[in-house]
Amino acid sequence: MDAETRDLFESSLLDLAKARTHEGPLTDPSGQAHAKNPFCGDEVTVDVRLDAATRAITALGYEAKACSLCVASAELLSGWVADGAGTVEELDGLLAQIKATLGADAAAPEGFEALASVAPFRARHRCVTLPLEAACEAGASASKDE
Repeated sequence: MDAETRDLFESSLLDLAKARTHEGPLTDPSGQAHAKNPFCGDEVTVDVRLDAATRAITALGYEAKACSLCVASAELLSGWVADGAGTVEELDGLLAQIKATLGADAAAPEGFEALASVAPFRARHRCVTLPLEAACEAGASASKDE
């Protein structure tokens, strides 16, 4: 294993994945989405609860049968929501920023800096974006139902 790969798998991302502090489904979510990465088999289900008036994401839960990078990404996303996050639109923007970070086209959003270590590993980018993609879909479906 080269030094770059070793650093990735000894990073703070693994600590997040091991802890799974925020994992678990929501009771009574506004929206839910399931996403699967057919390349590696990662699967994640994301629940969101929205404030109907402001479209702010007030809670997020997830369940993952996935690699440590996918779980770490879900943990960072859950923490973002727990810290006051934003709206469905801001979540869409966050996903775009993280994709730009992985493409080495932009700095990582605040709180998501650890994901920049995945940029050299193109085959693992979808592992990182999968929870965010599911959250965006869950938010979109919740918005339609209101």
